[in-house]
Amino acid sequence: MIKAIVFDLGGVLVPLNREACVDAFRAIGVDSFANMLDKYVQGGFFLEYEKGLIDTCRFREIIKESIEDREYAKNLDNSLIDNAMGAFLEPIAHYKLDLLIDLKKSYPLYMLSNTNPIAIEVVKPFFNYRNLGMGDYFNALFLSYEMKMAKPDTDIFIKMVQEIGLPANEILFIDDASVNIESAKSVGLTTILYTDDLDLKKEIYDLL
Repeated sequence: MIKAIVFDLGGVLVPLNREACVDAFRAIGVDSFANMLDKYVQGGFFLEYEKGLIDTCRFREIIKESIEDREYAKNLDNSLIDNAMGAFLEPIAHYKLDLLIDLKKSYPLYMLSNTNPIAIEVVKPFFNYRNLGMGDYFNALFLSYEMKMAKPDTDIFIKMVQEIGLPANEILFIDDASVNIESAKSVGLTTILYTDDLDLKKEIYDLL
């Protein structure tokens, strides 16, 4: 029996637009970002940022260091970097927010996300709906940069299960990356692999 539900953020609740992000970074002189930005698994210093191993200031510094025009890089406003990061993230469909509201009436809800401080600030307004804010939808947020670990490493799933305090098989985890789903299954979680054509509401309620 499912007693709690965990949602991924990017790719499940928040649509991701990799090309818009890559284009936005290219527009400010950063051509190498495409090598580190994947829809499912990040790499390089971007992964370090999402694991909280470097802070936002250092992340921005590394971005600037990758720009060949040193004078331009020195004067590049941080907001342009943040806006380029934000281009990766698109607003949440209201039907998904309605689904969260309905589920929260009967089940504790959680978010488990590979994310970073800039992205979280971008997505917070996406949850402003029916006089609610992001924190109102969830009992707790498990964010990679705060936990110093990231999916698909099993450690993050084990830590999450411990914090929720339920047997793993009583927790439903929803993610759009098959590698994360396989890792979640390995620690006993019940899972749904999300795709854009999936009837998410039906899939969830079929398991409840």
